[in-house]
Amino acid sequence: MRAETPSAVPLAWGFSGLTVAVFALIVLGALVRANGAGLACPDWPLCFGQLVPRFDMRVAFEWSHRALAGLISIGLLALSLGLWRRRELLARVSRALGIAWLLLGVQVVLGGLTVLLMLSPWTVTAHLLTGTAFCVALLWIARDLFEPPPTAADPGPDSGYALAAALATAVVVVLQFLLGGWVSSHGAGLACASFPLCDGVSFAPRFDGMVGIQVLHRLNGVAVAICFAALMYATRALPRARWLVWTGLRLVIFQIALGGLNVLLQLPPELTGLHTALGAAIALLTALVVRDLWPARWAGAAQPVLDPR
Repeated sequence: MRAETPSAVPLAWGFSGLTVAVFALIVLGALVRANGAGLACPDWPLCFGQLVPRFDMRVAFEWSHRALAGLISIGLLALSLGLWRRRELLARVSRALGIAWLLLGVQVVLGGLTVLLMLSPWTVTAHLLTGTAFCVALLWIARDLFEPPPTAADPGPDSGYALAAALATAVVVVLQFLLGGWVSSHGAGLACASFPLCDGVSFAPRFDGMVGIQVLHRLNGVAVAICFAALMYATRALPRARWLVWTGLRLVIFQIALGGLNVLLQLPPELTGLHTALGAAIALLTALVVRDLWPARWAGAAQPVLDPR
């Protein structure tokens, strides 16, 4: 069912466009990391004291990343003002909008700290994770404006299992980004360069330092695939969510293969960017599945169907 208020539709498209822009920013950030991650243009927001620096490849990536981030902030402000003028719409998405603004503020601080602290692993990891969460918040806002949650619904059989599976999958995807950011800030897999083994001989190498983290990151892809398989059962009564699960599972398999190829080819920037794009797409698909399952569980519990007799 489409939103009843006509003005919700353009705002919904606006947040959809902003979601796409943030997705592009996440991929651009991966290209920045592959080309020096901010250190070609370390003084914020200038480059070597110049407002418009020379645009070689590394500086151009970093400048574009910062410029796009600024435009996204302006876009969020404009859309938030549009929601403020329509209080009934604002009430519908106020929680997700507040989360988006909080994440944006944290993301700006983390971006500056990442450069100032010379690519500290915790800032690189937190920056990637926060950016993905910000993209999810915008996606939920757009989804709620296009199609508000139902006031009553039948949760269906095994709805508790469905919710648990969706939340477990979300946690695993978050873990994927935590480990992925940490690996990216420490050479992106090159401490354990032979895929899926380490040093070409040991299937279970020593689990210390970056080797252990990289092995866990690779195994985590399998864990995400298992969670998506579990979600197939949970979403059997929701065709749209089930389609998202099937799509996500295919992307997980493709991402696992691409991750191995990325390491074997010594991290080409193009493959690194595509690998990050797949990770973000998996996170967004999972968020949509959670969004489909959550209201079906709680709306049905909150407003039971009355017996007409």
